[in-house]
Amino acid sequence: MAVSIITGFLGSGKTTLITSLLRQPAMQNSAVIVNELGAVGIDDAIIAESTDEANVLLLKNGCLCCTAGDDLTTTLLTLVRRSAGPLRQILIETTGSADPVPLLLRLMSDPRLRDAIRLDAVVATVDGLNGLANLDDQPVAASQAGVADRRLITKIDIAEPHQVEALSRRLLELNPGAQIRAISHGAIQAADLLGVSLYDPQQRRARLDRWLDLHGYRARMSRSRALNTAELSRMPAHGASIRSWLIEHDRALDWNDLSPRLGRIVASYGATLLRLKGVIWTIGDARPLVIHGVRGLFHHPVRISRWPDEPRTSIVVIGDESAGAGTTVELLAESLRAATPGLMVSPAA
Repeated sequence: MAVSIITGFLGSGKTTLITSLLRQPAMQNSAVIVNELGAVGIDDAIIAESTDEANVLLLKNGCLCCTAGDDLTTTLLTLVRRSAGPLRQILIETTGSADPVPLLLRLMSDPRLRDAIRLDAVVATVDGLNGLANLDDQPVAASQAGVADRRLITKIDIAEPHQVEALSRRLLELNPGAQIRAISHGAIQAADLLGVSLYDPQQRRARLDRWLDLHGYRARMSRSRALNTAELSRMPAHGASIRSWLIEHDRALDWNDLSPRLGRIVASYGATLLRLKGVIWTIGDARPLVIHGVRGLFHHPVRISRWPDEPRTSIVVIGDESAGAGTTVELLAESLRAATPGLMVSPAA
């Protein structure tokens, strides 16, 4: 079952987006889990007007990742196993003040969910009027926009064009590889927003190019020069300390050497990593090796059938620079060099 997260700061248009999506034929028979801080839900009542009321569930604890209760896991498993038949998709709407990273951790780490769901898109709505101020003044807003696969600038019907343009530039600074769309009243086709997961069950194959979107990173992060072996590309930013890096390496790696090196880095510095996606070119196997992690938790690496272009190790990192993510990225790049057969690495590197 595909599960997508709809996140975004307070008042940025999450509920408007979801109600618009649910009116589309492609989203029929989808369910929504709404998380609210108060004892009385409002968003769920609004959303229920656009779909079957039985498919809208409210969690009132205000913390989807709370370990004190299993509300989220129980709700997801109930939806997946319901007797009324399989759902097309499950959307989770977070509270406006929620950091999506702990929720990603919960979805990835709960053993009861691993065989029941797959993480599809993380979508962040960003207020076209107040988004710039929120990104600079509210760390949670920067985290929401930084880790998302898709960012939607909302309220463009009332925002000034210069505000939308400035906000677009700021979002590219946070994460140049995640797509940006400008919308009003939640108007966007579900096919343009969702379906970002690595595996496409309809075509029964992996979609590495859509999941990782390396072309977007390369185009936006390296307009003026080509990437060299294991070179780091970083977009400068201001305000909040969320940053993006692209690490690329153009030689095949010894996975038996690289794997323990990565394990030690993640064990010691994983807390600095908000999200990491990557594909690794290894010796002895022509298939791409895919890795995906949130903070210190990583899925088991998986092999997929083919490369969308020429083999190359590419790792995208979203991290908190104030917590030392830059150092972690340098260590990751060094581990690639050290695990390259025949490549001499200086002891001082």
